[in-house]
Amino acid sequence: MRVLVVEDESIVAMYLTDVLEDMEYEVCGVAASGAEALAIAERERPSLALVDIGLAGAQDGIETARALRDRFSVGSVFMSGASDPELLKRAGTVQPHGFLQKPYDADQLKSVLERVFAGS
Repeated sequence: MRVLVVEDESIVAMYLTDVLEDMEYEVCGVAASGAEALAIAERERPSLALVDIGLAGAQDGIETARALRDRFSVGSVFMSGASDPELLKRAGTVQPHGFLQKPYDADQLKSVLERVFAGS
């Protein structure tokens, strides 16, 4: 399964990449912005995107996930440290495959990914 990591904190992105590769997922790209994520998705056609809700820049993670779904039929799992009910409600409108509350560990990530890919 090909996974796109959309995370603007480079240390978190490196951690995710290492964990995903240890779990034998193929990381087909790492993007720090929505625009970069869309460019990678167009080129690489990932199976799933792990998307940080709080991306910096013109397009937040929710808008990025919506564009990934609408343009490339790529589902998303959101990652966030936020607990704002309005933000989470807005995130739900994208119909994500899952949600990881930061901080999360490798076992939580593995559990979400297994559930997502078992249903695909």
